[in-house]
Amino acid sequence: MMSSLEQATVTPTRSRLQAGSSSELRAENFSDWISLVGNRFGQLSLSTNVPRFYGSLRSTHVDETCITEISACAHRVRRVASQIEPTDAKFLKLSLLLEGRGFVAQDGRSAVLRPGDLAIYDTSRPYTFEFEDNVHVLLMVFPHHMVGMSADLLHQVTAVAIAGDRGIGKVISPFMEHLGANLDLLQGINGIRVMHSALDLITALLSSELARKKPEGDTRRAHTEKLRLYIESNLSDPDLSTARVAAAHFMSVRYLQYLFKEQGQTVSGYIRERRLERCRMDLLDPAFATQPIHLIAARWGLLDGAYFSKKFKAAYGESARQYRLRNRHDAA
Repeated sequence: MMSSLEQATVTPTRSRLQAGSSSELRAENFSDWISLVGNRFGQLSLSTNVPRFYGSLRSTHVDETCITEISACAHRVRRVASQIEPTDAKFLKLSLLLEGRGFVAQDGRSAVLRPGDLAIYDTSRPYTFEFEDNVHVLLMVFPHHMVGMSADLLHQVTAVAIAGDRGIGKVISPFMEHLGANLDLLQGINGIRVMHSALDLITALLSSELARKKPEGDTRRAHTEKLRLYIESNLSDPDLSTARVAAAHFMSVRYLQYLFKEQGQTVSGYIRERRLERCRMDLLDPAFATQPIHLIAARWGLLDGAYFSKKFKAAYGESARQYRLRNRHDAA
């Protein structure tokens, strides 16, 4: 492990970058690097054994996602338990190593990363990410709720090296490289759609890794993935319910609920969460700017306007109308 010539703890500040914009920020020494990384997500401890440190980063925000391209000397990033507050937002970080060699550890697992490898880790729990030499890495940060997987499932694939030259990795690795090369193009609703496509690919990648790791004969996870796909395909049906999903798959409601409970969710809660996310996306889309909010909600199976309003505000902290207006002004 790296012996620390310089080390520091940094606390996050609000990013200076605006949605859809990117710029290159440079550090000519480790103190400058601390200042730059202090704009990222979560309190961190950084250390390096490089006397003449330098680094640069380019970053852009799209919707609730941030994607950052980093080039830097060897250094280590740690997030320890004492730096994590219960009220901290829960983010996932997906790293694609482009050049160099990396080491990631979380949840009792560790992995060595080589160029082309991907790894995911969770800011709500301690982790270590170390770059052993000069590194070029692409980092995508996004909230838990933007992937359709429970925290219990996600925790099974943290700090695992996922090869970018086989399986779904052969799709997501070059896709992310293109994102990094075209940060300035990720603007407006088109940028949001591209980023959500990336998140769908990431969900597929993680599901594939989970399937690869599952014990022989364990079919519950496969059942649950099929159920999620069915729900996703039928969100617009106002009659979609726990009983409807169970009947369509010839299983009891009790067993269906058990499958979701294993992953820390309820069926009805998952349906509601995915419907609200679809509504949120439509509220951002200029194509629906003049469409009444209650029609957007109804399109995704939420026919009761009062119920939709209550649940949207609970999920996103403001009314659907306020959310639409605020994001319209931000885009102006």
